[in-house]
Amino acid sequence: MTYLSGLLGIVAIAMMVTLVGLAVRRDRAIRRDAPDSVAASRQAGTALMSRTEGGPTPPPAVP
Repeated sequence: MTYLSGLLGIVAIAMMVTLVGLAVRRDRAIRRDAPDSVAASRQAGTALMSRTEGGPTPPPAVP
C-alpha cells in the first residue's frame, strides 16, 4: 500500500507540473498573438485588479 501511495503522489506531482507547463505555453502563445497595445500594457505591469471601468461607484442610497 505504501508503494501505491508513493506512486500516486508521483503521478499527482507530474500532472501538476504538466498543467503548469501547458498554462505557461498557452500564456506565451496568447501574448505572442496579442496586438501590440495589449502586450505593451501587460509588460508595463497593469494588473486586472488595478483597472476600473468608469471609476469608483458610490454606494446605493438607502431610503
